[in-house]
Amino acid sequence: MPSADSGEGPFHHDDLIYRRTRPWTASVHALLSALQSHGFANAPLPAGYDTTWERVSFLPGETGDLDENESMRSAKALQSAARLLRRYHDCTALFMRPMLEDQIWQLSPRPPFEVICHGDFAPYNVVLSGGEVTGIIDFEAAHPGSRCWDLAYAIYRWAPLSTGIAVEDLCGLDTQILRTCIFLDAYGLPAKQRRTLPHMIVDRLNALVAYMESEAANGVERYRRNIEEGHDQIYRRDVAYINEHREQIIAGL
Repeated sequence: MPSADSGEGPFHHDDLIYRRTRPWTASVHALLSALQSHGFANAPLPAGYDTTWERVSFLPGETGDLDENESMRSAKALQSAARLLRRYHDCTALFMRPMLEDQIWQLSPRPPFEVICHGDFAPYNVVLSGGEVTGIIDFEAAHPGSRCWDLAYAIYRWAPLSTGIAVEDLCGLDTQILRTCIFLDAYGLPAKQRRTLPHMIVDRLNALVAYMESEAANGVERYRRNIEEGHDQIYRRDVAYINEHREQIIAGL
């Protein structure tokens, strides 16, 4: 078992993942328990927590970001990720209302409240088995919100709608729009709801930058280091990129 001086985590030990207990840990474990009780078997199982460490089950499979895992860039991974996110959203909609009461979340709840957003549904937070996305991990950023609010960040990461892509096959806007359409089709988002997504992605990235700056100002080392390394500037450039091509993106969707 990790010792209290082992750092922030997460750590893998005896088929469990350990990470530091946070103010929102109880809410995350309540979410994972509710998913389990409603038949969603594609998330870690909660295994308890104390004042120092929380524990969840380990989900086997491949993981990694688009630029480092070729399998994660496949159409099969893209479509299966979208279908799994839809199943996750549909499941959380069944118990979302009780989760609004007396719960603490890392990110502020954002109305309208339709689901419990994963908050960071990106390639690095899913697991692959046989080239298909079969599990979701790292629910630290979960919070109540709308389907489109969660989809906005998912599309940003999976399309990816970004200028800083190291993989040549993913760096063109036409390809990114096509991948966005594939994701949304697999998720089943109606066409009339898609026009708002570019604006929502911009809002989501601006909210992320504001959160990073606030946490850094409060002395949180992780975010201070992120800003020092220029992560906030990456998001600002991507905001400008999406705003510049907003009408083309909307037309493509």
